[in-house]
Amino acid sequence: MIKMSLVAAVAVAGLTTTSSAANLEDAVKNTKMTGYVRYRLETNHEAADSDVNEKAKAVYKFTTPVNDTVTSNVKIVAGESSTANGDTKASMAVTEANFVVKAGAATVIAGLQTSQSPFFANNGDTRSHGVTALIPAGAMTIAAAHYTTTVPSAVGITEDISALGAIGKFGAANVEAWYATVNNTDVTAMAVLASAKAGPVTIAAHTAEVDNGTSADISNTQLAVSGKAGNISYTAAYATTGTASGDVTVDGDTDSKLIFAGEILSTKTKDLDAMVLSIGAKVSDAVKVGLLHITGETGSTDVDETKLSVGYKMSKNFGASAWYSTGAVGSTDHAKSRIEVKYTF
Repeated sequence: MIKMSLVAAVAVAGLTTTSSAANLEDAVKNTKMTGYVRYRLETNHEAADSDVNEKAKAVYKFTTPVNDTVTSNVKIVAGESSTANGDTKASMAVTEANFVVKAGAATVIAGLQTSQSPFFANNGDTRSHGVTALIPAGAMTIAAAHYTTTVPSAVGITEDISALGAIGKFGAANVEAWYATVNNTDVTAMAVLASAKAGPVTIAAHTAEVDNGTSADISNTQLAVSGKAGNISYTAAYATTGTASGDVTVDGDTDSKLIFAGEILSTKTKDLDAMVLSIGAKVSDAVKVGLLHITGETGSTDVDETKLSVGYKMSKNFGASAWYSTGAVGSTDHAKSRIEVKYTF
């Protein structure tokens, strides 16, 4: 219906000839639309009356081949959430408007795009204007990017950012090494990510740090072992963060792949040393359950978190999930929960 409406609207408005209308129709037919519609109900049980926050989000991405070499991408993100005083906050933004150019074995992305590298969130909402180049070099791929980011920086600045990465596969090992600079400042960031499969388990090691020109220790290191046995999946990990912070993302978003999946405790927690244990089980084709436990300390303060989760998949592209997490930082108790319904297309 959306595709038909686009063609009909242009034709009825008299803005095209029969020939150009046909060209537009061909273009719309070749356009692939993907995305999701999601609703979340989040509760902070620490509040006196259990603070409830409703969040609705819709993401639409349109991918259209321009010719054999160029593809265009447009991504629209719209959302609405309730605020602490009971009001609602609505937003809508174009987070991608770019061209992907295939030049031999190399790929270049130019325009408004999702920022690459571990220093940005992986939820695809970070808006950056710039250029990304992916160039194969033997067993490795070189990634080079230069962005002007439009989100507040976790290190207190919003500037042009340049990143260089090397991504490769060597036998059973996957390795990424990244370096980034924030122009006109003293801020630099580096990260190394490696993983390898050893029999039935996968071993992964991540380390990253940000140097903001001061003595502040902003770092994040994780070592994890994961595997699967029948319908049971498991992960055991160790995580440690810097004395100032463990958030090494430029945009300050904990969805980064350098962040473990805690809800109360995360690597935004400074001076953290923690063990992370998680178990997931596939109860049926439609139902999955999970248990996550984090225990450790921040400085001399004991911390812990336990998270229970369940997911139900009604169909391939529609399902619901819920989790409840409880924990403590020293003598202060915390509890949060979420219910989510999501449709993908």
